[in-house]
Amino acid sequence: MKNMTRNITIVIVALTLSLAIASCSKSDPADKTYQMRTATPLSQHGTVGRALKMFCDLVEENSDGRIKTKIFYSGQIGNQRQQVEMVHDGSLEVVTSLASGTARYVPQLAIFEYPYIYKDPQHLVRVLDAMEPEVSGLLAPHNFIAIGGQSMGFRHMLNKHKPIMTPDDLAGLKMRGPNPIYVGMFKALGATGTTSDWSEIYSALQTGVIDGLEASPDMIASMNFHEQAPYLSKTSHIAACVYYMLRKDWFDSLPTDLQKIVTNAATDAAALQNKIDMDVQAQALEKMASQGLIINDVTDISRFSGPLENFKNEYTAAQGQPWIDLYNKISKVQ
Repeated sequence: MKNMTRNITIVIVALTLSLAIASCSKSDPADKTYQMRTATPLSQHGTVGRALKMFCDLVEENSDGRIKTKIFYSGQIGNQRQQVEMVHDGSLEVVTSLASGTARYVPQLAIFEYPYIYKDPQHLVRVLDAMEPEVSGLLAPHNFIAIGGQSMGFRHMLNKHKPIMTPDDLAGLKMRGPNPIYVGMFKALGATGTTSDWSEIYSALQTGVIDGLEASPDMIASMNFHEQAPYLSKTSHIAACVYYMLRKDWFDSLPTDLQKIVTNAATDAAALQNKIDMDVQAQALEKMASQGLIINDVTDISRFSGPLENFKNEYTAAQGQPWIDLYNKISKVQ
């Protein structure tokens, strides 16, 4: 009997030790590390690139290193569309994008690049903040979450030949736009719209393949397009913008405290970007003016925005109800 009791005691002790060892061998969730690979097709020196660096720094610092980050700038690992696909497929966690990359999954996101839907830079930020849940909801089935909307500057018209003060001045000009919305906009204003790769614009201006283009001052200055097209008209017709597009399944896998750290860092970095971007756009204009760019203020923007109301309404209606619904929601943000 004594032997049986002793054997039982030994078994209990052994089981207790085994459970203790097994418990110790399991990694504490607080000790687990995660990777956050991020990318942007833009330069590390631009406002979006600088904010992305801040985003990653804040995540690493505030997570005490539990999230390790890496940044790929300037299309190092692919163009905008390819980077978005990498987030979707799982080989990146974050990319900076909106319509230019994610509209292939949710086509109506192209509405964010409609002409004259933002009143000013402050209104643009309010729209991006207000629409964040809507954009995330639309993209959730495709494995994206949208956080931290950022402005990339209001866009103006640049051309080789003359100031553009009214739509009549666009007649006969071949103007480059990046997608069908821009092409349709130019057509509605009386110009000939065409598309071309961003890297081909300088030579296209030089050889006369195109007469002009539209872009933000910082984008124009970064490519020296003003060397070939010396007339810039401040039409402020479209504002390009991006969100941090996070891979949803990765974000959902994070502990709650790390999710909060990521979202707070994204919000703080976006706030910085929106603050410095306005200064950068103004500095780019000033620099190009000192190099000979002729800048003219358009005195009556309604001459441009008026004809484009019909264009937006007709284009939206032709695309169907999802476009109509999103357009109405964006239009209601004050």
